[in-house]
Amino acid sequence: MLRSIKILIIFFVFSSTSWFLGNASASFSYEVHTLSQYHFSTPPGLQNKVEFWKKIYSEYSTKHAVVHDIRNLDIVYEVVYLGEKPLSRRARERKLEKTKKKYRNILRRIAKTKNKAQLKGDDKRVFALVKKDFYRASRNIRAQLGQKDRFREGIERSGLYMDEIKRILKEFNLPVELSLLPHVESSFQIGAYSSAGAAGIWQFTRGTGRLFMRVGYDVDERRDPILATYGAAKLLKKNFQSVGSWPLAITAYNHGLQGMKRAKKRFGSDIVKVIAKYKSRTFGFASKNFYAEFLAALHVIKNQNKYFPKLVIKKPIRKVSLVLPDYIHIRTAMNYFNMSREELAEANPSLRRPVLNGEKRIPKGFVFQAPLRKIDNLMARYGQIPQKVKYGSQLRSKWYTVRRGDTLSGIALRFGTTVGSLKGFNNLGRRNRIYVGQVLQLPRRNSRRQPTFRLAKLDSSKYSTTIVSYRVRRHDNLSKIAKRFDTNVSHLTRINRFRNPDSLYPGQKIKVPRREIIGGQIKLASSNVKTRAFKLSVNRPQVSKSSNTAKKSTKIKTARAVSPGTLQVARNSTDRINKNRPAFKPVSFSLDGDSDSLIGTITVDFDETLSHYAEWSRQSIKALRRMNRIGKRGVIVVHDKIRVSFSKTRPGNFEEKRQEYHKAIQEDFFNNYEISKLAIRSVEKGETLWEICNEIYTIPLWLLSSYNAEKDINSLAVGEPIVIPVIIPKA
Repeated sequence: MLRSIKILIIFFVFSSTSWFLGNASASFSYEVHTLSQYHFSTPPGLQNKVEFWKKIYSEYSTKHAVVHDIRNLDIVYEVVYLGEKPLSRRARERKLEKTKKKYRNILRRIAKTKNKAQLKGDDKRVFALVKKDFYRASRNIRAQLGQKDRFREGIERSGLYMDEIKRILKEFNLPVELSLLPHVESSFQIGAYSSAGAAGIWQFTRGTGRLFMRVGYDVDERRDPILATYGAAKLLKKNFQSVGSWPLAITAYNHGLQGMKRAKKRFGSDIVKVIAKYKSRTFGFASKNFYAEFLAALHVIKNQNKYFPKLVIKKPIRKVSLVLPDYIHIRTAMNYFNMSREELAEANPSLRRPVLNGEKRIPKGFVFQAPLRKIDNLMARYGQIPQKVKYGSQLRSKWYTVRRGDTLSGIALRFGTTVGSLKGFNNLGRRNRIYVGQVLQLPRRNSRRQPTFRLAKLDSSKYSTTIVSYRVRRHDNLSKIAKRFDTNVSHLTRINRFRNPDSLYPGQKIKVPRREIIGGQIKLASSNVKTRAFKLSVNRPQVSKSSNTAKKSTKIKTARAVSPGTLQVARNSTDRINKNRPAFKPVSFSLDGDSDSLIGTITVDFDETLSHYAEWSRQSIKALRRMNRIGKRGVIVVHDKIRVSFSKTRPGNFEEKRQEYHKAIQEDFFNNYEISKLAIRSVEKGETLWEICNEIYTIPLWLLSSYNAEKDINSLAVGEPIVIPVIIPKA
């Protein structure tokens, strides 16, 4: 009897333990997350995404595009062959749009078909593939370019840096698998630059980069693979310490730490659950797939010889380095280190164009690098440089604000330079047009500068100008109307035979020029739309229904129907561009009060933060917040008025650094992108600026603003036309 009781107790304890463990395993994750170690396996529920990206990296080259469902990556409609010859981005998008339209029509046809058994051919195949929610699926079609050839090139390039990257990650006690993130971000291209301003193999944005490295007008350490790795290690470590999960920490690298902290608070650490349920305006396709892309890249690298036979992996270049104790000119470095300008730039990728062109000196404290095969002792070479060409400060940038009556030739004569130099430094058009308030950079003697901006060539012979009707709006005048339609007041006066050009009234119909592309789809027509003032809201707009009269907006990322009255136009001159986007973005600055107060008032511009003002004025962020009565969580927005103390620096020095900051952003952008045409579209109710710049198009907010300089970009009217600069990567 006693033995039977013992057996029963043991059975009960064992059964209870098994039941508890079984239920615990259903409720709690036993994955061990430590800073230095984590088993990066594919979690259940993420397999389809990982398999999709494995094929993108290892099966399909850039000659192929995979047309798929944006939510369910198991659904692949077609793999489109793009041809042997590389297509331009626009040509590729046109070709893929035909395929996407084909499947949109099929899915909508299936949705309307009551008897599914009657389906045949592609309709039957797509029905079996999608199974349900056909109309919703018709709105979720996306095309992904294959990456096999780029991934292979990335593996071969990675040999230059991989050993050092792994060493740095180990130094920070991080998993070495993180060394593969640049495969996902940039294919290890050190010159990689996105339209959002992310640079280098780790694709740091300017704002995030400033937290961990030097990002300025003379030096941008995001471009240096090794220096940027130190920054990436610090960021990844910070992410992990904040969220306690490597899948979330890696996703935060793409999406942002604050977003992942909010996601974890709502849904826990399960990455599959977060991807499926977390909703955010910025948590889109890229962020939802980032961890799956990383796992796919990890698999492909582990099996690289299987996927990519006969790899030729580059070997690291041994270098010597020296922390410069002085400022030196690029020519001095070339002469005494026996390096060409190209060799120096290759060994020191963080040096920006102003330094390489001689506008700025290589800064004091910069870690100068040279190939060991070229120089064995940098310190000895540096000791040979005469003291007279070693400097204690940086070259000052010189700016000039155009005044009424100025001409390029007059400015050139006044400052001892040439019209050609002014045009090259400031990306001016052939007509030498400058505008009051435009800020020009004055070139230095012996500096070399190539234009960083150009408009994609357009054939002027394809244009025809006709006359259309325009209804005058409230507050309109001939100058505003002429500017809107890219003409002049005298032309408007002539074609309308005005006796008194100042006698316009709202509702009056006048004649305006219409420029259109013959045989094309892009036209500039009169916009006769009702407008009312409103603030751009943060609500996601409803997708407007297409109509027979609506025109499709020119697109970069997604197709979208736009309101009737939308205008689209291509320009064949850089004059409009330099009129709305000066040599670099002008900024407002004025002293507030008497000259003894040392307090200035500035107007907040795009991409500026309190951190910038603190750095440029040499004071603390805390002091700035106190002076402006901004709380700890308070933020500043464009057009805010901010008071700044100039007790530790002169207003001119502050303004110089501010101008250089904006100029660096624009130079980097136009080194990598060009404007193919300008599209004019009407603002839809409920649209946000973020959606216009990131979802409907892919352009920086500062660029959109500079092409709409006469408007308050933060307060637009429903139906009000805005100019959209359509960008394409430079060849």
